[in-house]
Amino acid sequence: MHEIGRAAYGLEKLESGSVTRNGVKITDCLTAIEHGIGYISKNRDSESLILDAAIQTNIVLPSLTALTGPVGFISPASEKKLSDSQIEAFRIKCGSSKQYVNTLSGGNKQKVSFGKWMAKGSEVVIMDCPTRGVDIGVKQAMYALIEQMKKDGKAILMISEELSELIGMADKIIIMKDFEVTREFTRSADLKQTDIIEYMI
Repeated sequence: MHEIGRAAYGLEKLESGSVTRNGVKITDCLTAIEHGIGYISKNRDSESLILDAAIQTNIVLPSLTALTGPVGFISPASEKKLSDSQIEAFRIKCGSSKQYVNTLSGGNKQKVSFGKWMAKGSEVVIMDCPTRGVDIGVKQAMYALIEQMKKDGKAILMISEELSELIGMADKIIIMKDFEVTREFTRSADLKQTDIIEYMI
């Protein structure tokens, strides 16, 4: 399931089939970013963030092209404005946008991961285990953020190892076994974990 998320973002080479966004084939992550796709890896510290860099640097990184002026310079004021807007929107607890990411809690690191794709204006966000390694209070905050993203019209591909998370959050759940789809479920108040497990084993 993790490979599917990576493939959808262009990080894995496909043996067959294709991933498209508005008619454009996604063959690498740069193409994905250009066409409104963001990716939050389950390996947050090694793949989603630059730990030895400022919050601001992490947030603005996917948006540098948009922030670059006609003569090739990036305005520091524009960078700060963009990062500060996401710090406020996601309520990232920090001293300033210059604080290094490696000094943040797990939950606040993940908020930076979310913030950089919202700053970019990504319309599709692939989330691989987005609440891994955070406490229950932060999980609830992350769920609220995801719900707000849905209300804002974002499409979310959530990959999770927790069935309760999928049942509570997803509008559609796709079950795969041995790289084949075995069943699809739509959101229902009556859906139980046992209904899903039957198609996983």
